[in-house]
Amino acid sequence: MIKLVIFDMDETIVHNRIPFWEMRDRIMKELRSSDNPPHLYEFLKEKGENYLELLKREEIRRAKNSYVDENLEYVINELKKLGVKIAVVTRNCREATLIALGRYAELFDSIITREDSFPPKPAPDAILYLMARFNASPSETIVVGDYDYDIDAGRKAGCITVRVGEGYGDYRISNLRDIISIVKGQDS
Repeated sequence: MIKLVIFDMDETIVHNRIPFWEMRDRIMKELRSSDNPPHLYEFLKEKGENYLELLKREEIRRAKNSYVDENLEYVINELKKLGVKIAVVTRNCREATLIALGRYAELFDSIITREDSFPPKPAPDAILYLMARFNASPSETIVVGDYDYDIDAGRKAGCITVRVGEGYGDYRISNLRDIISIVKGQDS
């Protein structure tokens, strides 16, 4: 039986009109840097707190230009009916996360952001914390994401993984609603 579903945010339950690469390019242009860091957050963290403020500003701008997946409300309601706890784990700052999720933020049982000081995905630490908090074993936990780091973090925690879009995972879906049949299938 599934007790916990943990969602990534960007391009999983929230869609962005501003692609990540555009946000990264704006930051690098403002820094007058030609670097193309694979891990923008770690790159800016090394530079200091002022640079993280620049990242936060751009994340908020991006969040204001995002929209929740059209199936999010249905998925939340169905999971709640099934008694499943739901959480979000994102590398975004809390303010941007709350803006992007809008009225849906209060429906999640837990939201973990960059400010919560867990190592970023693909580290499984935030997932392990949520499993302990909600008393869910790996076989009772589903991790949903659109990116390799999401799936890798879920696998490192021993969880069932669901990939939104192309790529690897225990399941692959193109419609967020498909989470419900996976959860129900695990319960049988």
